[in-house]
Amino acid sequence: MLPFGVVVPTKNSMRYLPAHLANLAAWIDLAEQVVVVDSDSTDGTVEFLKKNLRHPRVCFATHPPGLYASWNHGIRQLTTEFCYLSTVGDSVSRAGLEHLVSTAAELRCDVLVSRPDFLNEAGEPVPGPDWPMAEMVRRLNLAAPVRLPAAIVLATALTHTGGAITGSCASDVFRTAILQQAPFPLDFGTAGDGAWCLQQAARLQWAATPAKVTTFRCHPPTASAGEVKAAATAEQLALMARQAVLEWLAADPHTPSTAMRAHFRQLMELLTEHAAVSRRYNSLRKTKWPWFMNRAAWQARSRRDQIKPKLARVIDNIYQSVDSGWSGRQNFTARSHDVPCHQAGGTP
Repeated sequence: MLPFGVVVPTKNSMRYLPAHLANLAAWIDLAEQVVVVDSDSTDGTVEFLKKNLRHPRVCFATHPPGLYASWNHGIRQLTTEFCYLSTVGDSVSRAGLEHLVSTAAELRCDVLVSRPDFLNEAGEPVPGPDWPMAEMVRRLNLAAPVRLPAAIVLATALTHTGGAITGSCASDVFRTAILQQAPFPLDFGTAGDGAWCLQQAARLQWAATPAKVTTFRCHPPTASAGEVKAAATAEQLALMARQAVLEWLAADPHTPSTAMRAHFRQLMELLTEHAAVSRRYNSLRKTKWPWFMNRAAWQARSRRDQIKPKLARVIDNIYQSVDSGWSGRQNFTARSHDVPCHQAGGTP
């Protein structure tokens, strides 16, 4: 066994459950503990799992519908060092899970993030979105797992408030105690994981692996109307981002460096202005007068587009400053692991 527990959240999941259980069977013996959290399923989900899911330490819990609330409820039941969220429809290979857990332990990190391959509803490979971690892997040219400097994680979180650094949580491993002490927030609707990443970007030790050992199934949203309605606004996330930066800068008067502090001050100024002109532009587009005949709308749009390359240059400066001050990647990099990439489109 490996030092991790599994949380399987379900809600009328029978459509994908047989294939998901087949994937679980390939590696579930590696886990110390399994917790199934069901939210009022009426399609036989719980009965199917109770009959077919085999593990010496499996327990079944119930929780009212609510994505992050159900996740948090299941995580609270774990007594293991690490946690893996096995969301129905997504899969991981046995070798891949061994890689994720052993690497997280070796790097002594709180969160280990990886990128998945993408499948459509029929299980066929598709390109998928370009999530924040993919950009980070490219920019750092990662060839092996590595602990990430806080500046990189924070800069990525600030410039991707619409998408969580964690990407698909079913591609990641978390330190259980961290999620128990700082659970996913419930007041940001469907953006709870993104809000959590902003809150924790500079507080935790993050790590990344370039290995792709999981799949993410693209499917229609399953969030409730209440969760969609409660989704975080750009203003809420911007305020949270500013608070995260101020907290990080105040934590140590000598770290980060003077140059890095200047980069982040410029980054926050540009992000604040970008949010303001974007809000103005979007507001002007909703007026009865055709926006393309409105000079103010064109001015707001032009200014917004002028800010984008400036943001890119600041991010480049942050990466360059980190790279020049990164005292040897070997101090942060795990040993290379021979991990077979997950083959999309089939159960490993």
